[in-house]
Amino acid sequence: MFGSTILDVAAGIIFGFLAISLFTSASVEAINSALNVRVNNLRTGIMALVNDPNFTGLAKQLYQHALINPLGPGASDPTKNAPAYVEKLQFAEALLDVTGLTAATPAAAAQAPGPEAVAALTARMATLNDQVAKISDPQIKQLLQGMIARCGGDMGRLKTDLANWFDNAMDRLSGDFKRRTQVMTFVIALVTALVINLDTIRVGTLLWGQTGLAEELKSITIPSSAPTDVNGVISTEKQVIDSLDKLAQEGFPVGWSPGHFMDIEDTPGHWEAIWNEPPSIWYRPLLGWLITAVAALFGAPFWFDALQSIIRLKGAGPSPDEKATNRAASS
Repeated sequence: MFGSTILDVAAGIIFGFLAISLFTSASVEAINSALNVRVNNLRTGIMALVNDPNFTGLAKQLYQHALINPLGPGASDPTKNAPAYVEKLQFAEALLDVTGLTAATPAAAAQAPGPEAVAALTARMATLNDQVAKISDPQIKQLLQGMIARCGGDMGRLKTDLANWFDNAMDRLSGDFKRRTQVMTFVIALVTALVINLDTIRVGTLLWGQTGLAEELKSITIPSSAPTDVNGVISTEKQVIDSLDKLAQEGFPVGWSPGHFMDIEDTPGHWEAIWNEPPSIWYRPLLGWLITAVAALFGAPFWFDALQSIIRLKGAGPSPDEKATNRAASS
């Protein structure tokens, strides 16, 4: 296919990685959407951020605010239509509103000249501190008092500091979410690899020993660009899975033998359940499935680009679109 057995084997293995990555990406996204994982993750993060673990105080008041939950009914049910994302400045403005700090600043104070400005600033600082003193949570009170002192009564700077505080907390929350998503991706990929018997070691071995199988890769259809959204992932996944199913019917080493699900042919004509075999027999397919599952963690875009690079090496060169987007391989 590419004039090299090594490239043929690499293309076959990478195509399997792409298929499993697309499937797991779509599955993880479907689970997150069905269970409102992002929505619940954000609410849990905000509850922890403002020290309201029971959702009865400041966190609940924030979710009643239209800046945080613009599609919600307000006080009647603050969690209804809750958002999955909140812009940091909107959070800062909502927090200033629910704590009374927005109303504590006279609009004309900043315009006051000379001694009047000093008096207005002093009055503003006193008013802001009085409003903060009403907050029951000592940690949030200390946070706001420190910010007010550093801002010198400048509401614009106070809002920016609150926004940055929220943004830093969301970065840590995003890290936790990504780690949980990676675990979910690995588990789904491992189960899928086992069910369809996508054993990387087996695929590589058979493609290396039977070069005719690699020729079947000519029939596959690769999308012209990597998917950029959920709908694109699902559409591309179906296209790649259909191609993988077609290849399996033509002898590509994917899937279990008919009537022998989870069975291994240890000797010609003799099939045995994999769990009944000694470790010296089943360790290799297990290692192959683990390699496939780990490969899924790199994501579909990574394997898509890798497969496109392998295809370009056959000598066809980059397409005009790839040249325009600087995705062509270096010559």
